[in-house]
Amino acid sequence: MIIDAHVHVGDLRRPDMMGRAPVTWENLLARLDEEGIDKAIVLPIVHSPEGIQFPFWWSPQPDMVGQITAAARYPDRLIRFGNLDPRMGGNTARTDYGWVLERLVEMGCVGIGEITANVPFDDPRVINMVRQCGAWQLPVLFHGTGMGEGEYGLQDEVGSPRLARLLEAAPDAILIGHGPGFWAEIAGGLTLEAKSGYPRGPVAEEGSLVRLLRTYPHLYADISAGSGHNALTRDPAFGVRFLHEFQDRLLFGTDVCFGEAEGRMPHLPLLRRLLAEGQITQAIFDKVTAGNVLRLLTRYHG
Repeated sequence: MIIDAHVHVGDLRRPDMMGRAPVTWENLLARLDEEGIDKAIVLPIVHSPEGIQFPFWWSPQPDMVGQITAAARYPDRLIRFGNLDPRMGGNTARTDYGWVLERLVEMGCVGIGEITANVPFDDPRVINMVRQCGAWQLPVLFHGTGMGEGEYGLQDEVGSPRLARLLEAAPDAILIGHGPGFWAEIAGGLTLEAKSGYPRGPVAEEGSLVRLLRTYPHLYADISAGSGHNALTRDPAFGVRFLHEFQDRLLFGTDVCFGEAEGRMPHLPLLRRLLAEGQITQAIFDKVTAGNVLRLLTRYHG
């Protein structure tokens, strides 16, 4: 069993990228078949304006309910997540998300994400939302970035102090990290600019991500996108050690944003190569590609 824990459907192109192909339900399923992936988690990304490119609004389902309903047509292949923004319901830390969470669960959603709101991790509105997701046994997958405007994703300084405060404040919620601001922290010595990018080169010292994974058992890491792949391959020997140490906390995902073959991601070939070379075991491969995410999705019975 192989599960892609991070896929989107829709037109994710910027206006200057209209030569690329959007992701459709049909080409998503075709990609899964061609890559030997059994199932995928569909993450609606339609709630936070920071995470939306304008062409998305002309997608066939430019709304969360429409995407969840469409994904439900493929119950054997697609796993449904809902989504939230911590500024919903009056932009207050007192928002009660119970009404919407109940309906998302009724629609078959088993998690929440990808959270892309550009507010700090430890904002009281974020803490309030994440705690309620935890009470509903819904893991939360977030995109992390550095501080400052012009980005999307939950914000943090170098060293991840705000993510640490969120983890402390919501101990009963499963949090799944993703994005440049999350994965750059695999190594120490970051600048704020590098935290929002793709730092290269050997890992001379462990970063805050390693410390957080060791400290907080409810934190997991989604290896998707260029950020996750870069973190695992910038220092190949360190990447293999990281896979061994955190084999129970890592989730395979791709975050493919375009429908053509050129837009595919190298994560599964990387894991298959490491397995073939004996650098990881079959047990590690199986955990990262399916076992870990299935263990987290306590509401999923597919």
